Amino acid sequence: MERKPLNEAYDFRLVGSDNNIFLFETDAGVTYEVKFVPSGYLWESNPNYADYTHEFVVAVLENNTGKTPPLDKKIPDTIALIFKEFFRENKNIVVYICDSSDNKQAIRFRKFNTWFHHHKGIDFMKLDMTIRDVKEVYIYTSLIMRTDNPYMDKVMIEFKEIMLNAQEENK
Repeated sequence: MERKPLNEAYDFRLVGSDNNIFLFETDAGVTYEVKFVPSGYLWESNPNYADYTHEFVVAVLENNTGKTPPLDKKIPDTIALIFKEFFRENKNIVVYICDSSDNKQAIRFRKFNTWFHHHKGIDFMKLDMTIRDVKEVYIYTSLIMRTDNPYMDKVMIEFKEIMLNAQEENK
């Protein structure tokens, strides 16, 4: 599948370096916050890549329209460019955990997968894991890295172990 060029994106800016916070505003006047929150706690057993691990979060920061933000075809391109910016450091690792507070995690996961697969090219890999919590709610997660990440194989193995252990703990 041929990738679409990233020319239909919003301008964004880095506003917070501690959590790698990026902001952009849509044509509809909705402001989004995209951040990569340090999450090294996931790797208690291996601090070598703890400093490079971040949780990806995208949220509506401001919406003065009074409506649910409309579908916007520029958002995936914008997020893809933000990912490219964040992944300038090839050791960076991103974990995406779909919010399940409103039972729309499967929809979020599908949408994120569509965006990712449309823009990933050969530079990135994604490992998806799904577990059930104690309330039988499905938790969708993804691990994302550049394919030239020197820790890729070890991180993938440990991520699988962490997720499978979490599944066992929830039984």
